[in-house]
Amino acid sequence: MNLRHLQIASLVFVASALLTGCDQINFPGAGDKPDASPKNAEQPLVPGTEEDEGAGELELPVRPESVAADSAIDWEAARRDLASRPLEGREGSFQIASGEAAPPVPVFLPSAPVSVQGGEAEVRFQPMSDGYYAFFPGAAYDTVVNGTNKIITAPGEQPQARDDAFHFQPTMTGAQISFSRYGADYLVEFECKELTNGLPTCITQEEAEAFATDLVISGTR
Repeated sequence: MNLRHLQIASLVFVASALLTGCDQINFPGAGDKPDASPKNAEQPLVPGTEEDEGAGELELPVRPESVAADSAIDWEAARRDLASRPLEGREGSFQIASGEAAPPVPVFLPSAPVSVQGGEAEVRFQPMSDGYYAFFPGAAYDTVVNGTNKIITAPGEQPQARDDAFHFQPTMTGAQISFSRYGADYLVEFECKELTNGLPTCITQEEAEAFATDLVISGTR
């Protein structure tokens, strides 16, 4: 090996040593900034992290027990059926408003005026924001006819399909019967005035269904 080759080999060795030493030294740069804060310092919490949620009580929205939605009323069918009734047959116990002033559901009432027993209470009719109720006092029981355009369901459940059938159910104070017409729901409640052996026996299922069958459309928008 001549002198020139030895000099080149020496330069290569020195350069390799310098590069190796540079790899072991950390120089601050744009992507590697020195940590000026103590390692044990408390770091701020980022909103939405598990630590942040555990730091305090979160106000969760209250889930409703039921959901009410407006149902679609078939007003054309209701008006057609009302018009088919004889004019003298539409005169009942109440003066029901028409047009936009009418209740938001077709009104069903008994086909004949209900007589008041004993004169202790009066027949009443009350429009509501979602429908109406009509009160008929009686000797053995009082009757309340309710109509509503609301669909009541539990959260996450689908509304049950409506049908025209009568659904009878005994209650703690009497009985009730429900049905649907024109896209609205109706409930007739019978409140017994006396109990037999602690049980309401003032009306039978046949009597309740006969009363519901006698209901006729008496008002509409």
